[in-house]
Amino acid sequence: MLPMVWFRRLNSLALLCVVFSVPVAADWRDDIGFYQLQMELGTSTPTGAGVNVSLAEAPRGSGDVYLPNTTTPNFSGKTVTVASPPVSGFSGHATSVSEVFFSNNDSIAPGVTNIVAYDANNFLSEQLGLFDGGIQVNREPTSQPYAVQNHSWISNAEAPAATNLAQRLDYVVNRDNVLAIGGTNNGPRLPSLLVHSYNAISVGLSDGEHAFGNTTFNGPGRPRPDIVAPHGIDAPDGSVIEESFTSFATPMVSSAAAMLHEYAAGNRVNATNVQAMRAVLMAGATKEEFASWDRTETRPIDEQFGAGELNVYNSFKILEGGEFDGVMASQVGTTPITPVGLLGFDHNDPLSLDQPFLYQFEVEEGEVLNDFSVFLQWNIDIADTLPSPENFNPSIDPALGGGLANLDLHLFDESDVLVDRSISAVDNFEHIYLSGLTAGLYTLEVSGDRAVEYGLAWRGVTVAAVPEPGSLAVLVISAVGLTARRRRVAVKRCL
Repeated sequence: MLPMVWFRRLNSLALLCVVFSVPVAADWRDDIGFYQLQMELGTSTPTGAGVNVSLAEAPRGSGDVYLPNTTTPNFSGKTVTVASPPVSGFSGHATSVSEVFFSNNDSIAPGVTNIVAYDANNFLSEQLGLFDGGIQVNREPTSQPYAVQNHSWISNAEAPAATNLAQRLDYVVNRDNVLAIGGTNNGPRLPSLLVHSYNAISVGLSDGEHAFGNTTFNGPGRPRPDIVAPHGIDAPDGSVIEESFTSFATPMVSSAAAMLHEYAAGNRVNATNVQAMRAVLMAGATKEEFASWDRTETRPIDEQFGAGELNVYNSFKILEGGEFDGVMASQVGTTPITPVGLLGFDHNDPLSLDQPFLYQFEVEEGEVLNDFSVFLQWNIDIADTLPSPENFNPSIDPALGGGLANLDLHLFDESDVLVDRSISAVDNFEHIYLSGLTAGLYTLEVSGDRAVEYGLAWRGVTVAAVPEPGSLAVLVISAVGLTARRRRVAVKRCL
C-alpha cells in the first residue's frame, strides 16, 4: 500500500502546546552564527548561488496542493520547476518552508535560483520507483541531480515498504550525491521516513520539542535526530513567531548546506561529496545550549539533540581551514605526519582500510584545546539484486555488494595513551567531543573493517592555559569557535 504523507505541523497530537517568548535573540540566523559570519565576510558571504536544490512537500487541501507561492517579491528571480503532476493553487506550508530555504529576505541562501518541486507522495512512489499509481513496480529510482533536497514532511509507512523506501533513498544519496535533509516528528513518536534512512540528515528542534529516540527498523538502535536547529522563525515585520515545528528547522539546515555548497564548489570541491558535507555540518554543531548533552563511546551523539545545534559559522570555518590528507599507519616510517590545522576536513576514498589513517593535532605550550569536535561520516552501501532500469530491489547484503562498513575513531596522546574513542557498531558515523587537552601532539586514528569512502571534519579552540593561583593573566582566544550567544527564553503552556 502506498504510504501516506503528512505535514508535521498538522500531525495529530493529543497535547497542544502554546509557546510564549521573550525575544532576546534577533532571529534564527543570529542563533546559528550567520550574522557573525556575514560581519566577517561582508559581500563575500556565500549565498548558495549556482546550487541546484529541490524540495518535496506533502499535498494539502482537496486539490492536493504542494507548490510554494513564489509570485511575491520575496521570491523574485527564482525558477521553480514542477516535477510532479501539476496542480493549481499554492500551499501555505510549502511557502513558509521555501521562505526559510531559499527566499530573498528570510533565508541564508538567497542566491539559490533553480528549484525543483515534488509532491512528497509522488517522490516516494514514482521518484523512488517503488510504486506507480499505487501499484508496486520495483523500478530503479529516478535521477536526483541536486546538491540539497529538503523534506519537510513525515510518513508512517509500514514494513516492508518502509524499509524498501528507506534503502531506496540511501541508494539515491549514494548514486546521485544529493544531500537529503528531512525532519523528525513534532509528536512523541519517530516517523518511518526519513529518519530510518542511514544516508539522510534528520533534523530536530533546539527546544527539544520533537520526536527522538532510536530507529526500530532498517538497522535498529541508531539515535535520531542527527542535528537540531532553532525552533522560532521571524515574521516579515521582525517580530518573533514561536512556532515549534520541525518543518521550519529542516530548511534552516538545508539553506546552510546550500550556502556551504557554493563555497565548497569554488574552493573545497571535495567537500561537495555528501559524506564530507554531512561531517562538516555535524562537526560545526554547538553543544553549549544543552546542559544535558552527552555521548558515549558506543553512542556518538546525544539521544535528544544529536550532534548539537546547527552553526553555519563553525561549519564555514571548517571548510575555510582546508582539506588535509590522512597518512596510512604503514607509511609513518617513510612519510612524516605533519600536524593538521585545528579547523579542517578530509574526504577520503581509500583502496584499503587494512591500515588506519592518521591525523595529528598539535597543542602549543601554554595553551589548552577546548571545544574539540571531530565527526566521521560514511554511507551505507545499497546493492541492487535486479540490476536493470526496469527492475530494482535494494539490499544491504554484503555478499551482493551492500552493507554497512564499521569505522571507528581513536584519539591518542603523544605517549600513545588512549584519550577518547567512538566505536559505535550500528551507526554510519562516529563523533568525539571533548575539552581540556593540554600541550602536546595528539593523533586521531580512523580505522575500519573494510574500505569505504568517508568524510572527516574537525574544529578546535585553543585558549591560554590557566595560570597558577595568585598570578594575573588574560584569557586569550587563539582560534575560532567560541561565539557569543543570544538566546530566546521560552515559557510553555500546554493546553
